[in-house]
Amino acid sequence: MRIPSGKVDQYIYFVAVDSVDLKTKKTGLTGFTVLRERNGLNRSFYTTPTIVELDSVNCPGLYRLLVDEDTSIAAASDAEEYVVHINVAGMAPVIRVIELFRRDTTSGRTQLVDANGRVDVSAIAGTAQTARDIGASVLLSSGTGTGQVSLTAGVVAANATQIAGAAVNTATAQLGVNVISAAGTAWNSGAITSNTFAAGALTAAKFAANALDAVWSTTTRLLSAGTNIVLAKGTGVTGFNDLDAPGVRTAVGMASANLDTQLAGISTKTANLPPDPADASDIVAAFGTVNANVGTVNGTVNAIKAKTDNIPAAPAAVGDIPTANANADALLDRAAGVEAGMTLRQASRLWSAALIGKANGLGTGTAIFRDTNDTKDRINASVDQDGNRLAVILDPS
Repeated sequence: MRIPSGKVDQYIYFVAVDSVDLKTKKTGLTGFTVLRERNGLNRSFYTTPTIVELDSVNCPGLYRLLVDEDTSIAAASDAEEYVVHINVAGMAPVIRVIELFRRDTTSGRTQLVDANGRVDVSAIAGTAQTARDIGASVLLSSGTGTGQVSLTAGVVAANATQIAGAAVNTATAQLGVNVISAAGTAWNSGAITSNTFAAGALTAAKFAANALDAVWSTTTRLLSAGTNIVLAKGTGVTGFNDLDAPGVRTAVGMASANLDTQLAGISTKTANLPPDPADASDIVAAFGTVNANVGTVNGTVNAIKAKTDNIPAAPAAVGDIPTANANADALLDRAAGVEAGMTLRQASRLWSAALIGKANGLGTGTAIFRDTNDTKDRINASVDQDGNRLAVILDPS
């Protein structure tokens, strides 16, 4: 059996016979071990040997082994021998020898042909070839002969006669190019600003004849229409209408009537004033009444202030006033509310245990009183034969 170097899809076949009589065909065998060695090197067991029984009825004892481990020969070899030792309990061991060979055209070189009959060429006439030598990236030869172009430092010097299939205008020696960017910046990528043009770049000589006249005719039309213009009156611009009477009143803040009408209204109102408003006695009387009223208000305010002065600064809001439960908790948990180190809540727990809680050991040296929920010892008292408490451990928690 010969297998090309590197192939891992080839099978070898063997017959399994009984290890005792050496003739009875063995069927249904599994758990094979396969020891391999190539050219005196890499002796090792197959990690996962693939052995299949072909047909236990029609050809009992016939198996095949997939040769898929360590099948590549050394770089300097053209062929190497490969041996396998196949064994399993109850079967006489099988030894198969295989030749691994290099598919060469010359010693040390391999000619690989794919499924389409194509050959990978690594050298021509002894010269190594690369993808740039053969294929889509062939190197160009500089020159003026057939198939050559003039190259200098990688730059092609060429006389263009067509661009994108269209003939160049040779009569005027012009080259039509659609430029999509300048200095790496795409055209039409932003608005034109004053920084776009160098100082003095735009002059009258740069424009075609009558181009500026067309611009001015449009400008004149807009100015004549009287729109988009804000100028002070009297600056030499004609064609503006003067303000009418309502416009003047609006400008000076008298939109309701003319000035003479408004002055007449003021005169009517002043006619209703007392004949002698400057009389001192009238003024004094008026202020006396005002002072009396102010005094009454002051007295009322002072009376209210006297009461509000007694309100404490806190609570400042209804939410700050303690609730009934808050007051009750404050009383029950007041420090030293019963005596030093004991609150009213703690004392109540101990009283309840002593009065209504379970008790045990009363006839012994230790009397225990439980809390009313029977979850812990509230009072642990050491007593004498007369029941006198000698030492007491309290748990009011």
